[in-house]
Amino acid sequence: MIIKNSRMHYGDTPNYRALDLTKIGIPDIPIIYFIRHTQRLDPVAPHCHKGCFEIGLCLRGSLLLENQGDEHTVMAGDIFLNKPEDAHRLLDYPKGTVLYGMLIRTESKKNALLRFTKTESREICHRLHQLPTHLTADTKQIKHHFIELFRAHQELQGRYRTLCMTATCMHLVANLLETSRHAAPPSHAGRINAIIKAMQTAPEKSYDVDSLAHQAALSPSHFINQFKSVTGLPPHHFLLMCRIAEAKRRLRETRLSVTRIAQDLGFCTSQHFSTHFKRATGINPLAWRKH
Repeated sequence: MIIKNSRMHYGDTPNYRALDLTKIGIPDIPIIYFIRHTQRLDPVAPHCHKGCFEIGLCLRGSLLLENQGDEHTVMAGDIFLNKPEDAHRLLDYPKGTVLYGMLIRTESKKNALLRFTKTESREICHRLHQLPTHLTADTKQIKHHFIELFRAHQELQGRYRTLCMTATCMHLVANLLETSRHAAPPSHAGRINAIIKAMQTAPEKSYDVDSLAHQAALSPSHFINQFKSVTGLPPHHFLLMCRIAEAKRRLRETRLSVTRIAQDLGFCTSQHFSTHFKRATGINPLAWRKH
């Protein structure tokens, strides 16, 4: 397969802002972009951005990124990084998804990166090459830097605009590297296992599927499928089984009333609890206690 070197199209509309910073004196940033997908689009062919790293932040929704043949579900608040030779593409453009991004040129033999020294530039490029394609971390500061870039481009002028935007780009890159110093995020399987353990440990809590999917860095539908492949049950049914197991323990080891156990484990009524308990065990809670 021939991998094409792709160049993004420039534009400045409410839903698609792609600005060329080389025109205002920042040659290392050929584009910063803000995209709001107002409709679902078909995936494009795999491509790369030769000579440039692509740094992207999913602001809202989720993205399915294919990079070097591997698929990554990028949720709101996550960072993705495509290296200069990485063949990549978005496999899904869900309606309502919003993202920020930028291309940043790798160091040339003659010039340093942005206004870093040559030694600093080499270190930055080396560290960018070491980063994973998908990074889950606290990205509030990186989001702030993207907002500031677009604000400065619109509100400032001349050399002062160039100075401020260059400094913001430097802070964004440095902040990305600092964020990545933290422990590598666990795999999807690791996250799902952690969620399973949490449900087993504290079945009385409420677990929203969308929140669980975000913890696992998967879309809700992918999370449900992956969860079911591990446990054999959808999340709601698995949580119900965890609550029944805990109810058995409390019926056996405590003198709490059936009504109290039902309330403490999140059942709306004792009758609701008894119905599910009998369906799972074949007998009602009081009979289980006497058994």
